[in-house]
Amino acid sequence: MLKQNKFVNKQHHCYQSLVAAALLTGSFFQFVAPVLAEGTTAGTSISNTATATYEDPNAPGSPINSTSNTVTVTVAEVAGITVTGSGIANQTTPGGSTKPGDTLVYTYTVTNVGNDLTKFQIPNLATTTGPATVSGVLPPDKNGVTPSNGNLQYSTDGGATWTNIPAGGLTTGAIPVNGTVLVRVPVTVQPGAQTGDTITVRLGQTPGDAQNQPRIADGGDVYTVDNNNPAGAPVNGVREASATQQIQVGNIATTRALATILKTKTAYDNAGTSSPLTDDLLTYGLSLRVELNDVTNTGVTPAALAGTNINVDGTPVTRILVSDAIPANTVLNSTPIAPTGWRVVYSTTPTTTNAEAAQWSTTAPGSLSSVTRVGFINDPNLVTSVATGTTVNGFTIQVKTTGATGNGPVNIYNIAQVTGTTAGDPTTKIYDNSGDQNPGNFNSTNSTFPTTPDGGFVPNGTVVPANQTDAGNNNTGTNSPTGNVNVTTLSVPNATSLLNGPNGVPNAVGPTSNNDDFTNKSALIPPNVAPGSTVDPAGVSFTNTVQNTGTSVANISLIPTPPATASDLPVGTVVTISYQGLSAAYTYNGTQFTFTTGTGVVGGNPISATNPLRIDGVAANGGTANYGVSVDLPPGTPLSTDSTAQGATVTTTIERGFPAPVTAFIDSNSNGLADDAATNITIDRVYTGFLQLLKESRVLQGTGPALPAGSTDGTFSTTSKKPAPGNIIEYRITYKNISSPQVGSGNIILSADKIVITEDGTQGGSNWALDNNNDSQIDTSNIVGSAKDSGASTIQFFNGNPGTNSGNDQTGTTVNTDVTKYVNTVTGQVGPAVQRTFIFQRKVN
Repeated sequence: MLKQNKFVNKQHHCYQSLVAAALLTGSFFQFVAPVLAEGTTAGTSISNTATATYEDPNAPGSPINSTSNTVTVTVAEVAGITVTGSGIANQTTPGGSTKPGDTLVYTYTVTNVGNDLTKFQIPNLATTTGPATVSGVLPPDKNGVTPSNGNLQYSTDGGATWTNIPAGGLTTGAIPVNGTVLVRVPVTVQPGAQTGDTITVRLGQTPGDAQNQPRIADGGDVYTVDNNNPAGAPVNGVREASATQQIQVGNIATTRALATILKTKTAYDNAGTSSPLTDDLLTYGLSLRVELNDVTNTGVTPAALAGTNINVDGTPVTRILVSDAIPANTVLNSTPIAPTGWRVVYSTTPTTTNAEAAQWSTTAPGSLSSVTRVGFINDPNLVTSVATGTTVNGFTIQVKTTGATGNGPVNIYNIAQVTGTTAGDPTTKIYDNSGDQNPGNFNSTNSTFPTTPDGGFVPNGTVVPANQTDAGNNNTGTNSPTGNVNVTTLSVPNATSLLNGPNGVPNAVGPTSNNDDFTNKSALIPPNVAPGSTVDPAGVSFTNTVQNTGTSVANISLIPTPPATASDLPVGTVVTISYQGLSAAYTYNGTQFTFTTGTGVVGGNPISATNPLRIDGVAANGGTANYGVSVDLPPGTPLSTDSTAQGATVTTTIERGFPAPVTAFIDSNSNGLADDAATNITIDRVYTGFLQLLKESRVLQGTGPALPAGSTDGTFSTTSKKPAPGNIIEYRITYKNISSPQVGSGNIILSADKIVITEDGTQGGSNWALDNNNDSQIDTSNIVGSAKDSGASTIQFFNGNPGTNSGNDQTGTTVNTDVTKYVNTVTGQVGPAVQRTFIFQRKVN
């Protein structure tokens, strides 16, 4: 009965947690310490709200709205924890079936899903059901440390080293946001266990293995412990979680990290010359995915990916290694880019040595041309393992084709590899080679190392057949353990050629070449869309121009193309290309476009448009044709003007548009793909607003007390301030056109015209012109002469509540005798990348 009551109480508290979660993630509640989102770093200050309207002079009469913050809050610390099962291994007979007397090792991953550093309390206790007990001998770790019989162990370095958990449990050190701790539980199968008996092990104690729940003290809980940061204690208290794993006697416990390495060629630049081929630039992007489910259908229990032994800077270390050999006929051209939590390493060891046996250095050699391999390793201070269901994006490598001679064709082959181990099982290596969608190298010998057809990878391994390629450059090759090579064929273009660019400017040149020229337009943004919000903008229409620069009449095909950085365009974007009575629509899935529908009317008769849409009979030697493009961004698209300083839920800087490249090509091989010699790209880029407003404040002494020593309140920032009566608050609104400027030639840019900035102290969440403490005077008063714009503008003053009465630059202590609204009308246009400021001062009454 006591146990049942305990469970009921936990259910009750689960319900309470749902209410708390609703409050924590809801709209505006009067909390003492507002909680905005677990993903926003504790202690971050957010400001709110000034407004502006403006226009694109290329589309007059269509106002666009921008919203900025004026009121500031400090994000509170929010604790969070999950516990997930990471697999079961048979320690006694690895790879064998479970039988009486065997020691099974159940591994769990504990993750910090809060918004600040936290510690975890982990017990030396797990609950078992079935014919087994928590006991058994675990193997020594890499330092030779052998655990005590029956002890649970934990690891904070991805399973490289393990520490015994004492009888009373332990509190870990501070774990970063998204950081993990591994816990392993040894279980001995009892004599008399029968085939089919289920052995279940549970780490933690929550009803139904609920995650991130308010803790109800119970023996065996796994829960958060405050790290005592300056942000204060978590406003949602102590959190707990649990997870259960099971296996049947007689079954084989096979636990593997199912790692998939993905590789695409993200950009190609001929350096402005069609010949020679020796200066072409190829950019490759890599992603690492650790599967959540058994995609191999072989009965494997998926687990987190941990490190393996490699040599870095002359020291043996345990790291996950993502590696890419420099292709034959190329050299490394620039410093590779690693995502957060990862570091770039270099090797000059010949590729006759396997990647994990090579010597790696965190320092680039004096000449990048001497690099034989580029690697990426996890920073153990930030990433100890890669959990199941996680994809790590952002690995980038660029090479230069110095060895590609003649007119071609020359094939550049490339294949990448990931090397690691299964979390909790440091002895079994994990490999995967790029080019397909499945993890391919978790066999018992792990001896399959691929070689590209030109010998450009690891010559002591199996050669990948020349026809075993990732033909689509999208990791859809055959699922072979040797991988599928990424192939780029280079050749000097033939007599057919074309140009594709903005309306009337097919020969436009972008930042680097005539393959990244662009047209910038903005969707219409309604009023009061706060930073951090998402929108579902209406489709934006473009007109582009193609030109046949060849010597023969040409049929020019058109097709949307993924942007250089695939994630720059939201999943679900619909791009429609139209010409005369024909149109073809495509939907973007995050990596490629899929043709969804084609319609048209020819001679008054409806027809189905083909994929790709084609403009027939474009005249030779400079003939042109215009075509239309509509870009319809999906619901949930962020504002282009968002930045880290704005918005309750914004954690990354956007400050860009969403590019939809369109490739024009002459389909000489009639396969419908833009893989021909004559191709050219132009970019239709949609902004969801492009005038950013950033509100900051600082405190001036005025007639009040001096600021305390060491205070930062006298410096402009978005953080909350603490002025005293008589002090002056100076507000600064920085308004900036965040769109891309004219680079190259012929591109269509965005200028902000007819800008009107409104600062209203009585409406829209602003309260600086109200009597909030009911003492018969407004809380702040205007400082006459303080309202100024850094450029030319006209400033108008209003009073009243609401501020609809046109007035003068005056000061008083009531809404009718003071200024309650400033309206700043900017003179002229603000061009791309230009920013200006509008300031005004208020004295604290």
